[in-house]
Amino acid sequence: MSDRRPDLRIGYLEHHAMRTDAARLIQLVDAARPSDSARLTGLTRWYAAYEGAIHDHHRAEDMVVYPALLDRDASFADAEAELDEEHHLLADRLAVGGESLAGLADATGRGRWERDQEQAVRAMRALEAVVGRHTRHEEAVAFPRYSAAFSAEEYDQLGKVAWKLVGRRAIVFTGPWVLDHASTDERAQLLASQPSLLRLVYRLALRPRYQRLAGPLRSAS
Repeated sequence: MSDRRPDLRIGYLEHHAMRTDAARLIQLVDAARPSDSARLTGLTRWYAAYEGAIHDHHRAEDMVVYPALLDRDASFADAEAELDEEHHLLADRLAVGGESLAGLADATGRGRWERDQEQAVRAMRALEAVVGRHTRHEEAVAFPRYSAAFSAEEYDQLGKVAWKLVGRRAIVFTGPWVLDHASTDERAQLLASQPSLLRLVYRLALRPRYQRLAGPLRSAS
């Protein structure tokens, strides 16, 4: 096995993006007004992609990464069962959050605004709590095991299998979304490791597309 350890930066950045945007959603929903129909409608489109990215993240773990780790480290079994339960709970909270956000966008200009806004804020707070608890738990019980069980080359290969599993959305949304939450230095380092064609596509198409989609997250700043 190579002495080079896995690069876990993308995993940490994905978790950081999940937590940051879960907290941002609370603020955006709480600050929304009945006149914000267009921004809330745009936010529901962004949220659908956010929800899909988290589902893809968990699918890759459940079908690729966790089974490979269990093959190397049987002591991960109890933690894997806990993380799997958290995945199901987070999927439920994501669904409730999406429904409440769509309901709030539909409620603009109608008499039920205050009730729907209160429900949406509660849903986003519940989502943030689960996202924070799950991602930090995973970083504590799984990430150190990745470093101990896999070489950098083996972990990279798992990543390639996972990206093929989740498909186009991993490139179109998840990549630009995660890089949007990276520091300038982190973004430059991660892009430098990618093929030149992908860097060009990111700069000319993927990043501008994400910036447009994420506009409603920033319009109230």
